[in-house]
Amino acid sequence: MGLAERLGFRGRLIAAMIALVVLVSLVIGALLMVYLFEDEKSRATQQLTIGERMTREVMARRTDLNLSRLSVVVQDFGFRSAVASGDPATLDSALENHSRRAQADFALLINSAGDLLASTLNHRMPEVPRALDQTGPASATTRAFTYVGGQGYEILQVPVEGPGLRARLVAGFRLDQSLANVIARLSGTDVVFRARTRAGEGFQILAATGDHEMPMTQELTPAPRTRNLFDPTQYFSRTINLGGDSAPDIEAVLMISREASLQNYYTRAEEIGLLVSAILVLAILLALVIARYLGKPVLQLADYARAVGDGQNPTPPDIRIGGELRRLRNALGDMLERLREREAHIRYAATHDDVTGLGNRNALMQSARELFDEKGSCTLIGLRLDDLSDVNDTLGLEFGDKVLTGLSERLQAELPDARIIARTGGGEFLALVPSRSPERVDALTRHLHAVIESPLQINNTPFSIRAVMITMELPTDAADTNELRRRLNLTFEQAQEHPERVTRYQPGQDESHLRELQLISDLHTAISDNGLHMNYQPKLDTRTGQLVQVEALVRWIHPELGFVSPEEFIFLAEQSGQIHDLTAHILKRVAADARAWAEQGIDAGIAINLSAMDLTWPALTKHIAETFSDWHHDLDRITLEVTESALMEDPDEALATLNQLKALGVTLSVDDFGTGYSSLSQLRKLPVQELKIDKSFVLKLDSEPQDQLIVKSTIDMAHGLGLKVVAEGIETLPAWQLLQQWGCNLGQGFYLSRPVAATDLAETARSLVARHQELTKRPMEYSQ
Repeated sequence: MGLAERLGFRGRLIAAMIALVVLVSLVIGALLMVYLFEDEKSRATQQLTIGERMTREVMARRTDLNLSRLSVVVQDFGFRSAVASGDPATLDSALENHSRRAQADFALLINSAGDLLASTLNHRMPEVPRALDQTGPASATTRAFTYVGGQGYEILQVPVEGPGLRARLVAGFRLDQSLANVIARLSGTDVVFRARTRAGEGFQILAATGDHEMPMTQELTPAPRTRNLFDPTQYFSRTINLGGDSAPDIEAVLMISREASLQNYYTRAEEIGLLVSAILVLAILLALVIARYLGKPVLQLADYARAVGDGQNPTPPDIRIGGELRRLRNALGDMLERLREREAHIRYAATHDDVTGLGNRNALMQSARELFDEKGSCTLIGLRLDDLSDVNDTLGLEFGDKVLTGLSERLQAELPDARIIARTGGGEFLALVPSRSPERVDALTRHLHAVIESPLQINNTPFSIRAVMITMELPTDAADTNELRRRLNLTFEQAQEHPERVTRYQPGQDESHLRELQLISDLHTAISDNGLHMNYQPKLDTRTGQLVQVEALVRWIHPELGFVSPEEFIFLAEQSGQIHDLTAHILKRVAADARAWAEQGIDAGIAINLSAMDLTWPALTKHIAETFSDWHHDLDRITLEVTESALMEDPDEALATLNQLKALGVTLSVDDFGTGYSSLSQLRKLPVQELKIDKSFVLKLDSEPQDQLIVKSTIDMAHGLGLKVVAEGIETLPAWQLLQQWGCNLGQGFYLSRPVAATDLAETARSLVARHQELTKRPMEYSQ
């Protein structure tokens, strides 16, 4: 069972609703998180923009202030006098004093040729003139940034005139920690001043606010060429090039800690997560409530539909909500009503006859079953019309239905106390009536038979019909419905063959029927498993006493029932459609035995009996030809015996088959001649070569003059028609000698030899040879 089936409708509804809520909540939460992140990122960027503008403003104001101070210095009379004196000691002293007043970190005095006149430094700083050369002409106020001695400086140059350009005052103002703190305080960002002396080298930190010195140092080292040196996962940053094109490697970096900046974002994210979780829980609870609310009527409808399917009469569920579910409930209710009507119609049709309105076979068997279950007793009266099919064929089905309706009305009138009256077949009626004594049952059935056969008024025309009736006592004659059905048919069949019009079931009939069914079933197995036996009875030439032919006689020893007469199982084979298989099996066995005799030196033809139904077997001639294709004699040594009755059942088809067999070359014989109804004119047309006088005329041949007259006349007639004559049933020497005297060609009987097995035929042949004198000796009165 799949997961969807285990969940059921309500489970799937809950799962779908929860999945939808989770999806929507996650999407909304994700969108909020992205929006908040972008908002915090935009805030940081905006703050960096403000910081950049503030940094440039602070640096510009600082430069203006320093230039103002330097201008005051260069216009100071004392300073200018010192410059005009050209005395180095005076210049150094004036430069030291005035640079301190200007709050410069160092100062240089350079003449118009670029030579150093005085310095507050103790060493030469070649980088300063080169930086000033890059900013503009010497006669103008210039500004530059440089990296000197591990420190970054803003370099300002102011010309000293008087008259003409007398010198240039160069002052350096360090990019120090106090400047960084001022910018950081005003911009709200961390500030880092950094620089590098040569391209390809790493940046050196000049000053920094916050606690970023160590991380920045680590980051600057492995990627010196990269301008975006800060980990974007930790900082939002912006780099400001302080020196411009003249000094691109001195920068101010503004930084905002990402963690600090996103702290608000994280707080909001937690709040959103809690909100989404709360919404999710609430939504799940709501989904459960809704699913229960929606699933309950569905389950009620499912139970309602199941009860309808089980054939119950349930009350429609109370569906308070409208719409589709109420329509479904109403549809199920309508369906239930239609099912009841249809079921009632089907039940009536299944238990009633549509012509007479009586019960049918199902109803009668159901009533009988209830009777057996109740351990009750009753008398079954059966009625079967003889000529209903002829009435339908000649007078029409409508007339036949009126006959049935009239008979049903008579039965209901005559059997008012019947448990049930049913029409169980075309012209068959059965009724269960209370038990009566045998005399009263006989009186009732004879009276009922007289009423049934009395003329009916149909279309103002009197009409009579013949019928047979049966009676059975239940449960004496049948203890269950299976026995009842089987014995009913047997009794009806017996009644139709019996001259009495009312027949009572006789115990023991059913056993015979069961024996026949078993024989029919087991005969197929006996044929396929080679379970039949073949015996052979010799036929002797009456003149020489020699064995010239054997008659094949099939025998069946049933493993349970013992010996089964050939007449019985051959008849059952004909009735069950197995006669062709049986004939084919006999032909095959006989052919095999004949080949074995030939190898033993026994020279004998064979005679095989054919059934009347074999003469209607289209493949008979071909099958015989194929079976005896390697026959060691001419085919005329094979004699096929056919009874008179078989020939008379369908003379035309039998004649056609016999002609085919004659063309094949076999010998044809009329078996049991004298017991059938063939006329001499019919016999004259048959392509046979032999007559076989029935043994009933031969058994008492030596003592019955009439039999002698019949046999002798038959022999003379057959010889007159050119036929050979075989006499069977010879049991005495006088009978054998009479047949010899009358010229009978072949003789067969217990006096000569009983039927023997195939393996015993050689010994039988030798015993017959030993009896040659006995069999050929004729009495004196016959020898002449």
